[in-house]
Amino acid sequence: MKKLIKTVALTILTLTAVQGYAQETLDRIVAIVGEEIILSSDVDNQYNYLRINGQKDDGNLRCEVMDQLIVSKLLLDKAQQDSIEVSPEEVDAEIDRRVRYTIGQMGGEQHFVQVYGKSVAQFRVDIQDEIRNELLIDRMRSVLLSESTITPREVKAFFKKLDVDSLGFLPAEVQINHIVIVPPFDPNSKADARRELEEIRTKIVEDGKDFGLQAIEHSDGPSGPQGGNLGEIQRGQMVPEFEEVIFTLREGEVSKVFETEFGLHIAKLHKIKGQVRSCSHILKIPKRSPDADSVAMDSLRKIMMLVDSDSLTFEQAAIRYSMDRGTKDCGGCISEPQTNNLRVPMDKLDPDLYFKIEEMNEGQISKPMEYKMPDGTQAFHVVYLKRKIDPHVPNLKDDYKKIYIAALQMKQAEKFEDWIGSAKKNIYIEVKPTECSNALKSWTE
Repeated sequence: MKKLIKTVALTILTLTAVQGYAQETLDRIVAIVGEEIILSSDVDNQYNYLRINGQKDDGNLRCEVMDQLIVSKLLLDKAQQDSIEVSPEEVDAEIDRRVRYTIGQMGGEQHFVQVYGKSVAQFRVDIQDEIRNELLIDRMRSVLLSESTITPREVKAFFKKLDVDSLGFLPAEVQINHIVIVPPFDPNSKADARRELEEIRTKIVEDGKDFGLQAIEHSDGPSGPQGGNLGEIQRGQMVPEFEEVIFTLREGEVSKVFETEFGLHIAKLHKIKGQVRSCSHILKIPKRSPDADSVAMDSLRKIMMLVDSDSLTFEQAAIRYSMDRGTKDCGGCISEPQTNNLRVPMDKLDPDLYFKIEEMNEGQISKPMEYKMPDGTQAFHVVYLKRKIDPHVPNLKDDYKKIYIAALQMKQAEKFEDWIGSAKKNIYIEVKPTECSNALKSWTE
């Protein structure tokens, strides 16, 4: 536990640069960018964080860290010049997320206080400016990158410049759809979950217990370690039953216990901004009925009977019956999470699904099989193999979207480098003598 606490402490210190508030006497300024300074401890903290998280150091890592910190300060200076803003609510939400996650990893608020030597409330005050600056930097970077657009002609020109023979083969890909059925909850377990949530709600509403800390301790949902924080949501992002509750609450209000397909919840509404709601929730997931798996399997078989008899296409059946709200509206289409591309590389599939798909032919539908949903819910699904693409040399006809993304990223990188070159001429930059002076001399040339 001591090792975990020490590691988590260093991580959060790095992410928020909190040591800038309590510099030791040996700390010193290593660079000045406009009106911003970079301290030796800033470099040390980021360097240590990267090393803890597995980054190898070939002897240049510390200087690379310092280089990136200079870029960050340039972005911050530009954000301030352009009057880029982040709201107090956004800053508070990010502080909540980080502090609650850290408390969850440490095993409680007591360990947090032991590590930092201050209360959570004081820590929040101390890191507020740094969090605001980080959000400004991220927003300024996004604004600069969003200014880059690319035409089909440019994509084609980019591809022509590539040495296609050196790219090798793209991996095998598939287009697949599925229909998901979630086994029903056990009524007795559901009643127990409801009672537990009602007790938790009483502690929060009547005894003044912190909602976030109660979520860390009791929530079964993936947001539990972050204090149940769901961030900002708009209509259409959550299941209807959840939105029906959230969009009727007042700021600061805690809901009564309510049910969705994921389990039972209580929710707290933090802020209202137009049609946007900032909220948290505590989720309890009841156990499934003893015959729940059989019920789910039977449901899938009956749905497949409709497809086999041509009463419905697979996509129509998915829209009507699938319980995976993330895919049902597109007929059960499964996409690659990072790119949302409907052509999913075979090597990115879950191992069980990979071996099943490998045995199937185009147009074939699998038998019902177990499936774990993105939120961890155990379910069953049937899979339709719509298309199988063999390994192949990249080409514009079959791989346009991939080539488009690569070309756009290249253009964004070039535009960002041009901006840095321009910023260097207009913003004062001074790099103090350090072991990185040689590596960073381009900043002051």
